[in-house]
Amino acid sequence: GARSAIGNVVMPIPGGRGVGGSTLINSAICFRPPQVVLEEWAGIHGCTRLAPAEMDPRVERVWKTIGVSVNPVAVQRNNNLIFKHGAAKLGLPGGWMPRSAPGCIGCGICQMGCPTGGKLSVDRTFLAEALATGQVRIHGDCRVEQIDLQGDRVVGLRGSTIDPGDLLPAGRFEATAETYLLSAGPIGSPRILMANGLADDRVCGKHLHVHPATGMLSRFAQEIFPWHGVTQGFYVDRWEKGYLIQTFTTSPDQAYTGLPYSLGPELIKAIRDLKHMASAGPLVHDEDSVGRVTLSGLHYFVGDGDRRKLIAGMRETAEVFFAAGGLEVYAGIAGSKSIRSLAEIRSVIHDGIPARDMYLYASHPMGTCRMGGDPETSVVDPDGRVWGWKNLHVADASVFPTSLGVNPQVTTMAIGLTIGAAIAEG
Repeated sequence: GARSAIGNVVMPIPGGRGVGGSTLINSAICFRPPQVVLEEWAGIHGCTRLAPAEMDPRVERVWKTIGVSVNPVAVQRNNNLIFKHGAAKLGLPGGWMPRSAPGCIGCGICQMGCPTGGKLSVDRTFLAEALATGQVRIHGDCRVEQIDLQGDRVVGLRGSTIDPGDLLPAGRFEATAETYLLSAGPIGSPRILMANGLADDRVCGKHLHVHPATGMLSRFAQEIFPWHGVTQGFYVDRWEKGYLIQTFTTSPDQAYTGLPYSLGPELIKAIRDLKHMASAGPLVHDEDSVGRVTLSGLHYFVGDGDRRKLIAGMRETAEVFFAAGGLEVYAGIAGSKSIRSLAEIRSVIHDGIPARDMYLYASHPMGTCRMGGDPETSVVDPDGRVWGWKNLHVADASVFPTSLGVNPQVTTMAIGLTIGAAIAEG
């Protein structure tokens, strides 16, 4: 689904609807949580259960359950191979990205759902394990609309069943339980809490992090066919500089809607040449940007430090393309011309580019119901329990105390296991 955050930029933050969550439509990229981030979460924010010693075994369980592996070169294909070639010529650190898709055949449409079952999304792994216990049932197409309260406890919830054909209400449901767990994601979870008066909106919804990213294209003499192969297979590791560079592709129809051109000759020319294009771009570990989720919309302001990191990442992406033999590079900057040589990179991708002129994208919302030891600055306690409520927990990427800096699905699942253990112990 299309949605955007508004601030000093207009930034698309895509989402989806389905049993299995974002793992149905992501690129299957898997990174372990950086140890320095876990140490910060535990030491500075008081999230003792997220310390490396607690998290590492659960990360290992996630890694094995979702079948994380590096896909063979045969399915990486040209878009990933050409970028790897350029990075190697420049001596840049990086490598093939581990992915939860051990059966990937390189059909290139991960974001539309894996058609072969090669990606081990949550519906095929953790949810399947849960169902196999005989103690779990899953009801899709249900929309929670009201949460019933009594004292400091949640005592029930009510809502509508949704017809998947027209997305209109088709019936009603009610549910009661001893313990309630909210996992509606960093956009949905704070909205449900705020709409039902379950969390203080002075804290809830704030601290939205999204890993701002931008895409770049490079035209080559040879045919690349970027929609063939692993959608995101290779990366350059610039963690110490605050960004990663990752290859990225979409199917031609998705590329058409996302190219930074108005309808007309430029767009038709770009699509005509798409089979000769390679694509990649930087993903920033947002550290001075400010975002928020409200009941009426999403707000995000790119900080100057993050803007500079995006510029540095774009420049290095262009350098890699030229090292790989690219003829020209197209940056995601409004009104910019194509870059035809190394000498032109800094004149096109210059230091003064404002954030509003960058074509940005973000697919990793985090924060908004941050975990911490102080109810004045956090929404859930170190066990994932919403402050003020005895039997309501949150377990999704919304509880991240800060930005993670890498693709977050493994960390999100590990935190889910961690909070699940906290509930069981309680």
